Amino acid sequence: MTSRDLKLRLVYPRFRKFLDGHDRLKPLIQKYEVGNYTMPPPLGLPIIAALTPPDVELSLTDDNIGKPIDFDEKTDLVAISFFTPQATRAYEIADEYRRRGTKVIMGGIHPSCRPQEALEHADAVCVGEVEPVWGEILDDVRTGALKRMYRPKGEYDLAQLPIPRRDIFDGKDYNWSAHLVLVTRGCPVQCTGCPIPLKEGLDIRYRPIDKVIEDIESMPFKQFYIIDDTVMLPNKRRIQKYLLDLMERTKGRGLSIFLASTMMMFPDPEFYRKLAEGGTSSMYTVFGFDRLSRRLLSADCTPSEWQAGIDLVRMNEDAGIHFFGSFGVGTDGQDAGVFKRIIRFCRDARIDLAEFYIETPFPGTPFGKVCEDEGRLLHRNYEQWNTGNVVFEPKGMTKDELLGGFLQLWEDFYEGIDERRTLRTFDGVSSRPI
Repeated sequence: MTSRDLKLRLVYPRFRKFLDGHDRLKPLIQKYEVGNYTMPPPLGLPIIAALTPPDVELSLTDDNIGKPIDFDEKTDLVAISFFTPQATRAYEIADEYRRRGTKVIMGGIHPSCRPQEALEHADAVCVGEVEPVWGEILDDVRTGALKRMYRPKGEYDLAQLPIPRRDIFDGKDYNWSAHLVLVTRGCPVQCTGCPIPLKEGLDIRYRPIDKVIEDIESMPFKQFYIIDDTVMLPNKRRIQKYLLDLMERTKGRGLSIFLASTMMMFPDPEFYRKLAEGGTSSMYTVFGFDRLSRRLLSADCTPSEWQAGIDLVRMNEDAGIHFFGSFGVGTDGQDAGVFKRIIRFCRDARIDLAEFYIETPFPGTPFGKVCEDEGRLLHRNYEQWNTGNVVFEPKGMTKDELLGGFLQLWEDFYEGIDERRTLRTFDGVSSRPI
């Protein structure tokens, strides 16, 4: 078999958005467009496509937009990349292909964290980064010698990362005006709810800024998301220099950049002014993982800690960066009073855009390991592991208190909020599900 004979099918499995099934929130979602706006597709499959030689016939099926799956298609390999809320559907798809004798390989965060589980439904699993082993995988498919497990040796040099082939998600099927951009991999912090250290390692690797700019210039849109919240870690001079150097290169390009962070931010107004000058328009900030946000949401939060949190919000807003708070509820250190504390903090900090999620014991995270070791997982119906359902036994409140408080948070926060302001920095970003 020559490389020209090879046929490859990529599949992106369907997943439930985290507010799906909560009918009482439908009026709120429709009015404020929250909980239903669309992130651009993840980079896993576009990177695989970019690594695939042009003489390999490659096609994509996006299960989220209703594209039919032809399980009887004659193809040499089906590659399925997914995260945990997609796992149940991914396994269904893989099982159907394999019943017909088609080879299936799985990769992404969930298979990397639960490879033996994935192997029950796949012929092969890629654990960790795909770039170093994708050529080997294709060679093994050509020779009929596909291995059960592929693990990269050492860490991938991000200077070698190709420009992702985002075009595989055909533009006519979607309605977004932004893309994702990768700038780092790895993280030393090991937050309780994050699987990145397990999948990508503890060392932060940086994509060369020239490569990032090349990637940005290749995109058809002026809006994009930098998906790596490591660029906002405080007390890391190299990280701060890298981000500010990048902002110097993006300045004056008319860009709208969405950054991600935890509350582990650098407390310096000048820093946020420089981010804004570089085109940063929104700061998506997760509460629940880091020390400061855990203190903010606890009953023991001191007035000085409370004010420090407010100051970080205002530093962003005063610089012209829209602060988008993402608040996690149900962690082991929280009690049933957390819901009122979140609303009070949002009011005190004058936050006008927020979302709320239920902490979920994802595989590969410290929180997931604790819940599994303590026998607190309620089930493995992964379709419901989408941060909108209670899938574990909480410690500080009952399951009903957690779910009820989660739903009430949405209603309480958006009561009286001007809907014209909620997504003011998301102009043109679709609310169409993918």
